[in-house]
Amino acid sequence: MSVDFVLNRLSGVRPSAPRFGQAGVLVAAVILMVLPPHPVTAQSALQVLEAASERYTALDGFCADFHQEVEVTLLRQTTTSEGELCQLPPDRFEMRFTEPSGDRVVADGTDLWVYFPSTDEGQVFRQRLGAADGRFDLHGEFLSDPGQRYRAELEGRETVNGVEAHVLMLEPLLESEYRRARVWIDVQDHLIRRLEIHDDADSIRILELSNLRLNPDIPEGRFEFVPPSGVQVITR
Repeated sequence: MSVDFVLNRLSGVRPSAPRFGQAGVLVAAVILMVLPPHPVTAQSALQVLEAASERYTALDGFCADFHQEVEVTLLRQTTTSEGELCQLPPDRFEMRFTEPSGDRVVADGTDLWVYFPSTDEGQVFRQRLGAADGRFDLHGEFLSDPGQRYRAELEGRETVNGVEAHVLMLEPLLESEYRRARVWIDVQDHLIRRLEIHDDADSIRILELSNLRLNPDIPEGRFEFVPPSGVQVITR
């Protein structure tokens, strides 16, 4: 099984059989720097990303509600999923799904666990975090090292769920699995509100974050995963 398969399942896709492909984004969320509002012309895309990256690295952790939509263009299929996402830098992460209910993706600091009982309750997949290349961390993939990993262009402003946001287009400067990404960043508090990711498989993934909680009191054990009794663990 691949992180590619994981991503499809995160979005609600029901593949006929699990398989491993190229790594993809597990979904996770990024918290960005609080800046005073400025006119669009007073800020460059690089300035927004640099300030955002500094703020994110200062956080102890965050949680958010997520809604995800994936359009698989080759299959002409669109699926959705939702739930709660929590991350504790640098290597703890969880997506706990309410739809499909019971599905989980957990990074425990050593391994990445993927359990989708909505598809197959008899199997759980485990992969070393090093093999996942950190791609469950959206900040690490798209917003770290501003100006070096991606070329950013400030496209203007749009409203996302009633919130005014900067819209940035990111195009890879280095070898990447993604053709491009678009990021919506709150003008007032500089939190990410939406991500739109175009990958090499011609799929379009949209992740919206809401009810963001900065530095929350995350219960001990939140990022642990114990395979249910009788479930086969498949390690990659």
